[in-house]
Amino acid sequence: MRSAGIICECNPLHEGHLHLIREARRGGAEAVVCVMSGCFTQRGEAAIADPLSRAEALLHGGADVVLELPFPYSSSGAEFFASAGVSILARLGVGELWFGSESGDLDTLWRMAEQVLTEEFQSAYAEAGRTAAGTAQTFFELLSEQTGTRAEALPNDILAVSYLRAIRLQGAEMTPHVVLRQGSGFHEQTLQIGIPPSASALRKRFLEAGLDSIVPYLPTVTEASLRGAVARGMAPAALSRAEAWILGCFRTAKAEELDGIADLSGGLGNRLAQRAAEACTLEELLALCATKKYTNARILRGILFALAGVTREDLRRAPAYVRLLGANAEGRTFLAKMRKEGQIPILTKQSELPRNADAERQNALAFRALSIYSLCLPKPIAPATLLRQKPILL
Repeated sequence: MRSAGIICECNPLHEGHLHLIREARRGGAEAVVCVMSGCFTQRGEAAIADPLSRAEALLHGGADVVLELPFPYSSSGAEFFASAGVSILARLGVGELWFGSESGDLDTLWRMAEQVLTEEFQSAYAEAGRTAAGTAQTFFELLSEQTGTRAEALPNDILAVSYLRAIRLQGAEMTPHVVLRQGSGFHEQTLQIGIPPSASALRKRFLEAGLDSIVPYLPTVTEASLRGAVARGMAPAALSRAEAWILGCFRTAKAEELDGIADLSGGLGNRLAQRAAEACTLEELLALCATKKYTNARILRGILFALAGVTREDLRRAPAYVRLLGANAEGRTFLAKMRKEGQIPILTKQSELPRNADAERQNALAFRALSIYSLCLPKPIAPATLLRQKPILL
């Protein structure tokens, strides 16, 4: 069975995701396997709706299998986010990786990915991190200079380079396919009828004005899944709902306790602890801590990792298992084969958790993430409620 993998957040699912699935089908995919972020996303934000609601939209939108990209990989920078997603798909035997890109130029993206692995680039980027802002902008400026290309630091191109780098490093037998990104820019905050909107614009309007305000810009399958999530109290979620607890944690934290936390190196942990004493909201804390080097996404990831106790070593480990969020009949056929031939356990219930240290650590972090997310919902719930949810089978 020819299979195509897509690593995504679907926060929420929009026309760009559906276009990517259609392109994979047109390319010959018989099974589309999506690895989707769970409760928290790459920018350190709470997903706008719970994972099962978003997985339901994906299945009705054309995916055959939806698996969860586990925390903390789902909330890490491009390198670990991409590495974990590629690892899961490769170990399941998925033969192709499909992804969107602002440039749509696979040859250039490959050239950049290969350059990232060189000692020349690694040395130059490490130096940039010591003397300036080791940001995505710096990353792409160095790549452009060393490869002789003219590339901007655009989010999907950054992920594309990271996917290709992960394929090469892992020796994954996976063919990449790039699709030119369509519609509004990643960070575009305006909504216009007839122009596919960015997910960030949809989230912002949803939180500010409610679901009905974004319905004209949503695929039908997304509207249906979000209405169900709202009815169950599973949307819209926002990290700001837990801001009092977050501020309290950092006001009482000791700087040395934050030293080993992923994404809090370079003095950011100490900065958060100091500024938490001045801030009264999460938004104020972000504003007080932000610099050219410390972007909001970096700060939010650091906050999440501190709350959950995530270390850099946790990110370096490959996922020990993957949780099934949903599948249709075609997807269940694929999964039956992968359970026998794949090289990563697929969990449908908690009792199937592998009995080894890596799986137990991943499970502990996942439960901490659920515990945080349960406070981000419109009305707090017990985290076990989220843990007991069963996969969606169509």
